[in-house]
Amino acid sequence: MIVWSDSSIAATVTPAFIDNGATVRGATNAAGQRIDRLGSHYRAAITLGVGSGLLRAALISDLIRAKQEGLRLPYPLNGVDQGSPGAPVMNGANQAGRIIQLRGLTPGYVCNKGYWLSIQNAAGQHYLHNVHGPNVAGGDGTMAITLTEHLREPFADGAAVHLAQPMIEGEISGNEQSWQIVRGARVVGIGFTIEEMG
Repeated sequence: MIVWSDSSIAATVTPAFIDNGATVRGATNAAGQRIDRLGSHYRAAITLGVGSGLLRAALISDLIRAKQEGLRLPYPLNGVDQGSPGAPVMNGANQAGRIIQLRGLTPGYVCNKGYWLSIQNAAGQHYLHNVHGPNVAGGDGTMAITLTEHLREPFADGAAVHLAQPMIEGEISGNEQSWQIVRGARVVGIGFTIEEMG
């Protein structure tokens, strides 16, 4: 797994929600029935700005390796400061659905609608989630958070929750990684799509 600690190198990011559910309609196209299935996840198309050959050489090496091993990088928050949440963890094992119970938060911490978080499983893999409702941590540092989509894994009690800087982790889509070398020892055209695997 290749890990990037800085997402500011991205010139543009186009996130997408991949819905694993479906609406089932009868043969007469009558009212549909929504089926929510586990597995909805995220992907992001990322392009990097122009850089010198020297600065981009290490990134190209990382992307080639990440194509084979996977990539983890901070999810771009678009300038949104998600505050100082403390050290949140899952409060109880095997939680399911759209509501998660957390502990270890800074008392009074406000988790607003639209915030992002990632939950790290025992193997170290991150699962990105979007927060659906505003929530405030109690004096004991606990909070119930409503997610936009369902959990995809039954996390262990104490699993780390990354709120200050969530991560997106997955594979680099496609079967090739390319870039363009131009005059002036510059590299342009570096773009890739990362899609969650979990």
